[in-house]
Amino acid sequence: MRELIETVLLFGAPIATIFFWFSSMQARERAITISKLTCENYGAQLLDQTVALKKIRLRRDKRGRIQFHRTYNFDYSYDGYDRQQGSVTMLGPLSELIQLDPFDATIENAAPNQIQTKF
Repeated sequence: MRELIETVLLFGAPIATIFFWFSSMQARERAITISKLTCENYGAQLLDQTVALKKIRLRRDKRGRIQFHRTYNFDYSYDGYDRQQGSVTMLGPLSELIQLDPFDATIENAAPNQIQTKF
C-alpha cells in the first residue's frame, strides 16, 4: 500500500503541477484578450498589454464542478495620460465579471475632437 501511495505521489504531483500551469496560462491569455476587447469597446487603451493575477481560489461553477476562480487586474487609459485599474474575473476558462471605472468627468465633457474612440 505504501508503494502505491509513493507511486501516485511521484507521478501525480508533477502531472497536477503541469495541469495547473497549463490552465493558468490559458486563463491568462483569455483574460488578456477579454481586457483588450473590453477596453476597445469602451474607447480605452489597455496599458502594458497584459494582466496581473491578483487572487486565485477554488469555487464551484453552475454545474457544481470545482473550478479555479481567478481575478486579474489590468491598467487602462481613456486619454493616454491617466492610469486606471480594471479587473477581469475568470471561473475556469470563462469570464465571469469585468470591471472598469466609469469615465472621468473631464473626459465626458471634452470636445468630441479631443477623444478618439474605436467602434
